[in-house]
Amino acid sequence: MKADYIKTDLAGFPYNAAYPPSPSENGAVFHGYRTYNEESFFYEFSVQNYDLSFRYKSTYYYIMQRDNKAYLTDSEFKEKYEEFNDGNALLRQLKIDGQPLIGIINDVDDIDFW
Repeated sequence: MKADYIKTDLAGFPYNAAYPPSPSENGAVFHGYRTYNEESFFYEFSVQNYDLSFRYKSTYYYIMQRDNKAYLTDSEFKEKYEEFNDGNALLRQLKIDGQPLIGIINDVDDIDFW
């Protein structure tokens, strides 16, 4: 079952309606998002359901979606540390250094997909 925020455009491509891309403002390089990081989290993770790892201040984090839920996990995606209702909920509710992930998306680096 897909999350309620995943919609399709007129061409049939899925997008994140809660954090929509804007190709007219940002171009098409990052699926309509301003940065690679925004594309990675708002599209690749939240819409395409790719497992994702990233680094923030020298610490690596691993997130995934399974069973209609999203999780903060270990590096092998075997142990679930925190559970969220969906990918967007994880972005809004996961706290890193006291800040929600969504507020520091453009400050993370070393993003990789699994």
